[in-house]
Amino acid sequence: MNNNKLQIMKQKKLLKVVSTLSISVMISAGLWAQPATVTPESDVLYQHGTNSGGTDPQENTDSVTVGGTTKYYVLPDPIVNPSFNYATDLFANVISTFNWSVTPALASGGIQNVPGYATAPHYKQVTWTATGTGTIQVQEVANASQGGCAGTTLSMNVAVIAAPDVTAASVPNTTCHSGTIPYSITCPNATLTISSAVNGNKGVVVNWSLTGPSGFTAVTNQTANLGNSTTLDLSAVTLTHPGTYTLTINWVTDRIATKSGLTQIADGTSTTFIVTAAPNTGPIYHIPNK
Repeated sequence: MNNNKLQIMKQKKLLKVVSTLSISVMISAGLWAQPATVTPESDVLYQHGTNSGGTDPQENTDSVTVGGTTKYYVLPDPIVNPSFNYATDLFANVISTFNWSVTPALASGGIQNVPGYATAPHYKQVTWTATGTGTIQVQEVANASQGGCAGTTLSMNVAVIAAPDVTAASVPNTTCHSGTIPYSITCPNATLTISSAVNGNKGVVVNWSLTGPSGFTAVTNQTANLGNSTTLDLSAVTLTHPGTYTLTINWVTDRIATKSGLTQIADGTSTTFIVTAAPNTGPIYHIPNK
């Protein structure tokens, strides 16, 4: 065999080896590819440490609100769940078991099944019953048919914060109005005192109602997105009669409470303010001269 033929055969073998390695790498990459998000139900869940903007340091700790319930999904390993394919079904063909725990005792009920997903070992929920910091831990254990090996234990930091609360409200009085009733007075804005443990954009939302004296048409169940503001804009309300008005905050929520499923936390804080009329001085009466 001449050297040229031998060189061609070597090149073909080398190309075959390279092609085989490339295919192996592609298959391996496909098996181990991990999506940035999963949507088990209506909520989009992101890999821990990320959000819609990608990797973000503020996502290193999962913030939740006491009294709320949050859900957690772990992507099963396709090597030990050979028929599992997240691209077609996030729950089918999972044969591993998963060991979950919460420490310290921030959730009196511990790790719970998600309603409707009791047979999903990798999708669970937690109802938070105490404020504080702790961790959620999870470990995948392969089915006996796949060797029964225990995987590494992953840990995620959790901060359980207090629920938002409106602790006070005030609206300035509007006094000494003259003219014909019904008036056409623009209602002054309210100033709220709001307790929210959320960092950055608090995303506070309140729902309010305003009642007043006889003749005034009550304004009820109005929702306002305040963000980080403490000013409640009431300028769309027209005060029509003198007397006492009552502003009531029906419910409140914020960004983390909403995430935790607490979209309407009953409040009830109220304040009163008054509209007074300026007297219309009447005519003077006296004994006539004639």
